[in-house]
Amino acid sequence: MKNLQAPLKILSNKQKIPTVGLGLYKTDKDNFYNLLQNALQTGYTHFDSAILYKNEDVVGNAFQKIFSEKKFKRENIFITSKVFPNQGNIIENVEKSLKNLKLDYLDLYLIHWPAVGPDSNNKIIHRPVHQLWPELEQCVDKGLVKSIGVSNYNVQLLYDLLSYAKIKPVINQVELNLYLQQPDLLRFCQQFEVAVTAYSPLGQGKDHLENDLVVKLAKKYNKSPAQIILNHLNVNLGVIVIPKTSNIKRLSENLDFTDFKMQEDEIQALKDLDKNQRINDPRKFKLFGNLPLFH
Repeated sequence: MKNLQAPLKILSNKQKIPTVGLGLYKTDKDNFYNLLQNALQTGYTHFDSAILYKNEDVVGNAFQKIFSEKKFKRENIFITSKVFPNQGNIIENVEKSLKNLKLDYLDLYLIHWPAVGPDSNNKIIHRPVHQLWPELEQCVDKGLVKSIGVSNYNVQLLYDLLSYAKIKPVINQVELNLYLQQPDLLRFCQQFEVAVTAYSPLGQGKDHLENDLVVKLAKKYNKSPAQIILNHLNVNLGVIVIPKTSNIKRLSENLDFTDFKMQEDEIQALKDLDKNQRINDPRKFKLFGNLPLFH
């Protein structure tokens, strides 16, 4: 098996993060050990989890077994988890995640979404970020997490947070792909040294992978369509990517895309494919109670 290595990015707090990771959402619980073992052997050292995924205990069992085998060391692995703003005290949630994951610390902890919808009685159950953030900062002070950040935050929310945060968010993890490239958000985050991580970087289904321009470029550079898209997001736009797969061949493919550079006109053509078309619209999910977060 070809061993690859993702380039590292230095965050604003000087911590290093691999710029390619593996998303662990909706992954086969019966196969976590094999998945993580294959991913590590391929070269992955960055793994993205969350309380919402309801699999931290299984992930923890797999990592415990892997670390006990002594081939891979915890200090060389970057592990992220996330919490929703209505899930209670942040410190307690971090401690619970650490217990489930069988870890002493997390490399990165994120507020998963900026808000959730009201309950069945239309009562607002949301805790605003100005209440949550000091609890995340305490997690850093206690050594429970190394870095903190947010997910699904727009410019206005992030700008507000940056105005008072004692420990600045180092990451904003957002949906970002071929049809949702978020150039204004990227420029803002770059200006204020907040790294951007792209989830759903390959979209859903085959729509992105079968785009005519992507297929044409894949043939030209002798790469897969997925590698063209990941190269564009990671190399051209400068974002961290966390594609999800349990297929061994695609594990390697999704990590092996940084060895070529597209021409400027090709990069612009890919940028022009942006439709501001969102896959993960919170209005579609019961949890958000039809809350139009991005409108």
